[in-house]
Amino acid sequence: MTTAEIQKKAKFVTDFNGKPKEVILPYNVYKKLLALELSMEIFRQSDTQKSISRAREDIKKGKVKSFASVEAAIEWLGK
Repeated sequence: MTTAEIQKKAKFVTDFNGKPKEVILPYNVYKKLLALELSMEIFRQSDTQKSISRAREDIKKGKVKSFASVEAAIEWLGK
């Protein structure tokens, strides 16, 4: 969902001076925003960042393996 789509669906509650105070969102938009925030929390963790850095280094060094399918990868892991 894009920011433009979220803005179209948002409804603002304002004070007497017209200043926005609250936002009302459809429930599905709220759930998507929560899922996005959870993903961002995981992404920002230092362990996640270290894993990403290690993976990038592995790619640079050619320490990667491609599979035609998830099933093939699982089979390879089981060996």
